[in-house]
Amino acid sequence: MSLLLTMVLLVVTVALAPVCCRYFGRDAGYPLAGMYLLANAAFFPAAAAVMRGEEYTYSVAWVSALDVNFALQADGVGVVFTFIALLIGAVVFVYSARYLDPGRNLSFYLTMCAFTLSMVGLVLADDMVLLFVCWELTSLASFLLIARSGYGGELASLRTLLITFLGGLFLLAAVVSIVAKTGTTSVTEALADPVWTEDAGFTTAMAILVLLAAFTKSAQFPFHPWLPDAMAAATPVSAYLHAAAVVKAGIFLLMRFSPAFHATPVWNYSLIFTGLFTGAMAAWFAAQKTDLKKLMAYSTVSQLGLIVATIGIGTEEALAAATLHVIAHALFKSGLFMMVGVIDHSTHTRDMRRLPQLYKTMPWSFGAVVLGCASMAGIPPMLGFVSKEEIFVAMQEAPGGEFVGWLALAGAVGGAVLTFAYCAKIVFGGFVDGTRTDIVAHEGEPLLLIPAALPIFVGLPLALVVGVLDTPVQRSVEAQLPAGEVEHKVHLALWHGFNLELLLSALVILAGIVIIANRRRLRPWMEHDSFTLDGPAVIGKSVKGVRVFGTKLALTVAANNPTRHVAAQLTVLTLVLIGGTVTVWQTAGFAPQHPGLTEPIDAVVLVVVIGGVIGAAVSDSRLAATVSLSAVGIAVTVQIFALGAPDVGLTQLLVEALTVLMIMLVLQKLPLRFGGGPRFGNGAAAALAILTGIGAGLAVWALTGRRERAPVTEYYLVEAPVESGGDNIVNTILVEFRALDTLGELTVLGMAGVALVALLSTVRDRYLDPQPSEDRTYVPPPDLALRAEGTTARTAMVEAWGNAIPLQLLLRLTIPLLAAISVILFWRGHNAPGGGFIAALVGSAIVALLYLSSSRDQPVGPPRVPAALIAGGVLVAIGTGVWGLLAKGSFLEPLHGKFLGQKLTSAIVFDLGVYAAVLGLVMVAFNLLGAAEGTREGTRERADQAVEGEIEGPMETVRGEHPGQEDMPPIPSRKTTFLASGTVPPRERRRTSRKSGKGSQS
Repeated sequence: MSLLLTMVLLVVTVALAPVCCRYFGRDAGYPLAGMYLLANAAFFPAAAAVMRGEEYTYSVAWVSALDVNFALQADGVGVVFTFIALLIGAVVFVYSARYLDPGRNLSFYLTMCAFTLSMVGLVLADDMVLLFVCWELTSLASFLLIARSGYGGELASLRTLLITFLGGLFLLAAVVSIVAKTGTTSVTEALADPVWTEDAGFTTAMAILVLLAAFTKSAQFPFHPWLPDAMAAATPVSAYLHAAAVVKAGIFLLMRFSPAFHATPVWNYSLIFTGLFTGAMAAWFAAQKTDLKKLMAYSTVSQLGLIVATIGIGTEEALAAATLHVIAHALFKSGLFMMVGVIDHSTHTRDMRRLPQLYKTMPWSFGAVVLGCASMAGIPPMLGFVSKEEIFVAMQEAPGGEFVGWLALAGAVGGAVLTFAYCAKIVFGGFVDGTRTDIVAHEGEPLLLIPAALPIFVGLPLALVVGVLDTPVQRSVEAQLPAGEVEHKVHLALWHGFNLELLLSALVILAGIVIIANRRRLRPWMEHDSFTLDGPAVIGKSVKGVRVFGTKLALTVAANNPTRHVAAQLTVLTLVLIGGTVTVWQTAGFAPQHPGLTEPIDAVVLVVVIGGVIGAAVSDSRLAATVSLSAVGIAVTVQIFALGAPDVGLTQLLVEALTVLMIMLVLQKLPLRFGGGPRFGNGAAAALAILTGIGAGLAVWALTGRRERAPVTEYYLVEAPVESGGDNIVNTILVEFRALDTLGELTVLGMAGVALVALLSTVRDRYLDPQPSEDRTYVPPPDLALRAEGTTARTAMVEAWGNAIPLQLLLRLTIPLLAAISVILFWRGHNAPGGGFIAALVGSAIVALLYLSSSRDQPVGPPRVPAALIAGGVLVAIGTGVWGLLAKGSFLEPLHGKFLGQKLTSAIVFDLGVYAAVLGLVMVAFNLLGAAEGTREGTRERADQAVEGEIEGPMETVRGEHPGQEDMPPIPSRKTTFLASGTVPPRERRRTSRKSGKGSQS
């Protein structure tokens, strides 16, 4: 349970982040760091078991149908990366409490906590799907942490997202292929599958995909530009993500898949040469930089390149050296990033050309930076020295013969010299060579300086007793090689005697001393960019090129008339349907249809449908076309009932009624007639429509009633009542067997509601057509309609109220009746026709009637209720899935039981979520399409001004004319106002707008 408890504590940390930020502000870092330490303590039993050589796993079914599990495993690699993520994360949070500006800083702490959760989930994942999900979550969190940095981080975050998501696509392709080939989603089982030794082609392809995915996260050439670009983020973000987390995710992926690919040539040579090239290139770029943070970024790319090359060697010695350098790098690089923040806090600049001599005024910071740079440069007695010598030893074992080994070693030594050079530049450029005297620097406050220097100072005693890391590194090596291939014990020591590696280290240090002595002469030659076109510029030009190409490609099919797009699709569809049906008929023939498929009612339905389609096609009136369209829907509903599908028929009937009402609401904003000439004058369109109908009819005739029931149909008919306890197979399929599909559809429904709100809330309500045509029938606003008919405002308002009274009286009977029917349909849905969706549609009919019974346009219910219903419905459905996961180990697994003798199932709760979301969506549609108060305020104000100019006396005298009707509106509603039958010229329209005083808005 140690693994599960660790993850639960991290989830709790994410949940506590908003609370801590609210009450503690930037000091929220302290309690959140405490939570990380608590999660670290919870993980310790699992780590101890791994160190003893035991297996430590946790697994629970996640998606049973796909054999996907929420599986966690602690091994040597996972233990190292988990401790790095938790311990460095805790230190960074303590540092952030003093580094960040006062305030809540919610976006920082919340996203950092979510990132840690994703990172720990990634390194402990023992399921391919879980591993991929956590990989992508780290990319999203990284994007958000960079994007929160303001304008400077916007483009940088997008470039980071582009590159890391490209790596996600590579990893997705690898994961899907591996699962399909090995037949399991378990990481452990997949890596132990014999396919890696039996199928060289598949192994090579997978190795390429995995290393490309890892290169994007570990910033290897050519994917390296995102990391220096990400320096727009705050210093704590850089210290954590770019030293301990995101970049380490790429390294982790290489180590995790090393058992399968460690002996694959494309894996070995790609990692070795790409890593060494990236290390040297980034080290050269780092030596050119004058911004301390940019220098640190390129130094990180360089160090990661060295680790990647070492992993590519693939031997026990090499994997041990890579693991040790991962630990050393996490310590000195996180500390150095935070020390740059201390300098920035003190001097308000990171540019070495603007810094004074800081070693006198900031001695503690100077000492910490010297030790950190000494570890990075590989100077004894720091931990970085031990790991660098281990890397030198590993390079000599490079596959491909002795020459390749010496070449790799030469590349590593050259990179070490450049590393020493930029480390010297950090120390001397940042603290010694400054010439400015107008900046008054001061030592960082203890609460800022101590956590920054702590990881660096840990590296000194750890190097002196580096043997304590023998077992952790040994277990990591065992996890990176196939079982049984580890033959030697890891033995780490600060002193191995006089050997080649020590000589090379001495040469590196000697070369570094020469560089330090000549730094002033070298600086003008070094401090310039080698290339005028940097990585972000290349990405920008690439994106621009793709955009231009896409635009030109779109112009080939661009058209404002949708007919061109629809015609092409329908033409292809018609050819496929008619051609395919005729071809199969002539070649293979069709099996005979089952008898009794055709009933007399089918002929009646066919006649009504044809009539409705023709009516909708030839009608010049929008209202008539809507009526014809509704006739088609009703006819189809009749046929569905005749076929014996009451669930589908009832759904179709209710959807049809609500759809027609919503169409009528939209028609309020459109002219009464289509205009633009005869509707049936396009012979080509008519011919295409007829041919498409014939093709669809042939396909239905060919594919209907010619085979026996499918096995899955028989399974549902026989097993559904037994397994679900429900007799309504349609409902049990939707809410139990295929509940995950329904949840996806429910989420889409919720997003449709959000899109509806976002779209219609931004559209200005207009009574006038923005560009009217002279031959188009005009629907005037209420005030003009009254003048056109000679009707007074007083009479119109009385008429509006009078028309609504009968419907309001009818509601007293229908609302309770519909509510009762809705409840009954909901409750009986598991065993009889009904269910949450149908019941919600009946409830939505109440919403429609409430809207129609009002004498004025106003929302149904409080404004926030629809959004709350949609969000609540989706959350209830997801909560039902989590309930099943916790109770039975599978997401959305239905639970059954009895209460007071009544059989109950958790599917009822799921159905309740469906009910709420559907009802909320319908309320949103009516409130927005039907002139909700918030969207009509300006229009009513204009109408008020227009009407008040025509009537004598105040508007209030109209109210109260009829007792008990005090809520009568001051202006007539469009639902009940008389409309003029004539056409108002555009000149009159403009004159009226000017008279209303709102000409530009009316």
